[in-house]
Amino acid sequence: MAAEQGGLAGLVEPSSPLVPILSTAGRRFLRPLHVQVVGRPGAGRDTMARALRERLALTVIGPGEDARAAADADLWLLLLAGPPRRADHELLRALPADRVVVVLGKADTHPDWDSAVEVASRASTQLGLPVYAVSQLLACADLDAAEFAALAQFAAEQVEMPSMAGRFLVGAPGSGERLLRQGLLRRIDAFGIDTAFRLLAEGSEAATDAAALNRSLHAVSGVPQLTAAFADHVGRVRFWREVEIRAALERAAAAGHDRESAERLLAGGVG
Repeated sequence: MAAEQGGLAGLVEPSSPLVPILSTAGRRFLRPLHVQVVGRPGAGRDTMARALRERLALTVIGPGEDARAAADADLWLLLLAGPPRRADHELLRALPADRVVVVLGKADTHPDWDSAVEVASRASTQLGLPVYAVSQLLACADLDAAEFAALAQFAAEQVEMPSMAGRFLVGAPGSGERLLRQGLLRRIDAFGIDTAFRLLAEGSEAATDAAALNRSLHAVSGVPQLTAAFADHVGRVRFWREVEIRAALERAAAAGHDRESAERLLAGGVG
């Protein structure tokens, strides 16, 4: 179709006043997919926005970012921090029902991944939409060589991740080891550390160096699996972008800009 091939302006004579209108509409039709992250404060929206940018290469609008960019959103990611609350229900009602992906974030903070999936499943039943469990923190893992070496040493010494993360912090306050452990908890949390220990203990190729371990943590974060969820909505995004083109043509026709050609395109379709 002309819009998908970047040929909207070629549908009218070069001298038509519709040319700049169609050129602008065509560029907007082909713009990258814009996803806006919404949710209650404290749900981890900024980290979720970063995870989508880094893992899925999406154009993402995070909290407090350019309002003009937000107006161009194609899809909305509603981020839950736990079972849906009234504010989550209110947010969902305010969003276009056909272009929302709902995610339970911070899945790594649950007792185990299965527990997070169960919470997401219950939320799905309450909201009437699929809910995906993800760890946006693990999706942003970027451990360096020194941190990897420390994890490898811990694994060799058969250090285990305690059930209570606070017990992982050993050493005198301000000591090098304590600061290192605090940094690991901050960057990949208990679930990420436990996953790293398991992979290192197994001698897995998924943890041969810092880069490999980071990729493994990205993979288990659940964020790469959101690709399919976004793909399921592409048809609706295309529909609304076509609506935008039609609206531009209707305004042009009403203003008398090559009304005959505008009405011809409206009657014949411009997708």
